[in-house]
Amino acid sequence: AAAAAAAASGIPTAALVGATPYPVVPSALLHSSLLLGSLADSVLPPLTPDSLAVQLHPAAVVGFTSALCNALQLLPVGRLDGGRIAAAVLGSGAASLTSSLFLLGLGLQSLFGGDDPALLFFGLLIIFFQREPELPCADDLTGVDTPRQAAAAAALAIALLIVAPSPLLG
Repeated sequence: AAAAAAAASGIPTAALVGATPYPVVPSALLHSSLLLGSLADSVLPPLTPDSLAVQLHPAAVVGFTSALCNALQLLPVGRLDGGRIAAAVLGSGAASLTSSLFLLGLGLQSLFGGDDPALLFFGLLIIFFQREPELPCADDLTGVDTPRQAAAAAALAIALLIVAPSPLLG
């Protein structure tokens, strides 16, 4: 039936031999994040130590990538979304200090935290392209209410859990 469907669609049947229906990703990618690696372990069947790759549905690959991109955007650094949240919640002075500390932590984690070049690449992008000072808020005197402070803290916690490397690498 698959050969008939392939012939009808113009796909050569030789292309289907040995082809996988889902993309194959390295299994280490699933454990490069503490939160996403834990979610993958709870949903996927256990991986054997000698399995270097795993097949995932394309939606899972896109979800993993988008969660990582959004977590990087929520880091309180410079002119990123997280930096603007930090400036609104903490004020410009404390946000600048927080931004410097997170950049230092991002650099240390990318150098000594493992073999994940994505964090080093992202840190270099921030340093070279996000150096301009943030525009001041229109109302810098009115404080942020408690529910919004809690939402900012929850967003930061989720971002840190996604960016933090998994101790179960292997």
